[in-house]
Amino acid sequence: MKIKKTVLLLFVAGAFQSFSFAQSGPKQFWLFVTHTQKINDRFNILADVQSRSEQNLNQINTLLLRTALAYNINDQHSIALGYAYKGDWPDGEEYEYEHRIYQQYQYEFKIKRMEVQLRGRFEQRFLQDSGTHLAMRARGFAAVQFPISANEDFTTGLFAGLQNELFLNVLNRQYANGHLFDQNRPYVSIGYRFSEKIETSFDYGLMADQGEEQNTFNNVFRISLTTNF
Repeated sequence: MKIKKTVLLLFVAGAFQSFSFAQSGPKQFWLFVTHTQKINDRFNILADVQSRSEQNLNQINTLLLRTALAYNINDQHSIALGYAYKGDWPDGEEYEYEHRIYQQYQYEFKIKRMEVQLRGRFEQRFLQDSGTHLAMRARGFAAVQFPISANEDFTTGLFAGLQNELFLNVLNRQYANGHLFDQNRPYVSIGYRFSEKIETSFDYGLMADQGEEQNTFNNVFRISLTTNF
């Protein structure tokens, strides 16, 4: 239990460290839909869609499509193998795309009524804008949700959340941004759980993105919908 709390505290500390830089950076608006489809007690299909637009909201700048086959080791631990496609329409620039293959491990547990999720993901990125070179990235994710006004077993009701994700370039970083550090994405959330199968939230986050020469900080306003059938 001490290890769990230590990992969680480290990610939360990183989140608040990044929020201290938010100030008045550019704004982005994201829509994030994620779905888990149960096949049987051992296997699930995972799928999510993200659309991202800049602060003028007149066009989608990024579309991310991701899916995976997950194997449930038990009620708390799972592993998955997946594929993702990311397309970008930078303002005034040509369309860019990226293919990814990824592997992940996920651990879910509770501390009293608080729900905690820890996830590690390893990505093989095929970057079109660098001549379809292969780069590899590791991602560490931690999230916690706790009820504000909910029923006793937290199957319905209002909740709040904190999450953070750290991205590190671990192989061929010269084809990405040339640095070990890639991104950090802390979020705070307020949401409502309609049932064990459907919940939605409004999230505010800061995307700290390491460029080749300097960091950029984007304020992200996101609407999330999560389903599980």
